[in-house]
Amino acid sequence: MDSLSGTPEVPEVPARTEDTPGADTLRAELSFADSILADPAFADGAPAPFFAAATDAAPSQWRDTTSAAVFGAQSTLADPARIPLAPPPALTENAFFQGFVLLLAAAYAMLLYRNLGDVHMLLGRISRDAASGKRLTEETGGGGYSRFLNVSTAIGLLFLGVAAVKYGDMLMPGQFAASVPQRAALILSLLVSLASLGVVACQSVVIRLAGALTLSQPFIAQLILLKRTCFALGMILISPPLLLFVLCPPGTGGVWFSIVAVELAAAVVLYLKETLNLFLSKKVSILHWFLYLCTVEVFPVSLLWLLVAR
Repeated sequence: MDSLSGTPEVPEVPARTEDTPGADTLRAELSFADSILADPAFADGAPAPFFAAATDAAPSQWRDTTSAAVFGAQSTLADPARIPLAPPPALTENAFFQGFVLLLAAAYAMLLYRNLGDVHMLLGRISRDAASGKRLTEETGGGGYSRFLNVSTAIGLLFLGVAAVKYGDMLMPGQFAASVPQRAALILSLLVSLASLGVVACQSVVIRLAGALTLSQPFIAQLILLKRTCFALGMILISPPLLLFVLCPPGTGGVWFSIVAVELAAAVVLYLKETLNLFLSKKVSILHWFLYLCTVEVFPVSLLWLLVAR
């Protein structure tokens, strides 16, 4: 107690200071961390010590290292996951193209409805057991039957165009859709039909010239009628599965395509058989039949294929 003021004397308590490291201490810790990171064992891929990895202090300088040194010797680089790009829309998904296909389906139904007698007579000839050289070359009804063959040929050529576009889109889904605008699918289909019409016209001109040179116009007329009849028959039988194949979504329709291929092969075999029977019935050698097939049937189609391939 102070004798003068009468107040008790309070002893002085020394101030408590926090243990803050000085500059020398931080410098020593950084030097120690650098010596740990520079250890050859750590450089070879061994994991860093816990106290070295948990140090919050930044190194004094940046160093180039490898992924094996950071993640271990067993680590490998992985490519980042990429989102696949959406495939281009199919050409057959165009509204104009599908509307045109449905219009062809309606025309096909009207043809069967209005010419049911001609269709029944044509199918009845095929179902006969006796094979004759004239069973598909007989005139049956004047102008009505001829008009039926002409309309069937026109619808068949249009079906050929839409089938070519569908098959090209199925065969080359990326390249074909990228090279042809989607709105041009209908125009491309009509161009294929027009090219097919050109092939038919070329075949007719060649065969009529051959008939004029050989003075065998009646035989040539029967041959042309046989070809038109077989084409109309093939169109009637192949069009239903062909419509389903064209209207199928992209990536589907393999079953219908197989049915179309089988029916097309059967129609070709029937045409070859009937033309051979016709040639034999007219006492024409098989050599002339081969010459007819190569000159009239194969050459124009192969020429068009070469022009398209170029």
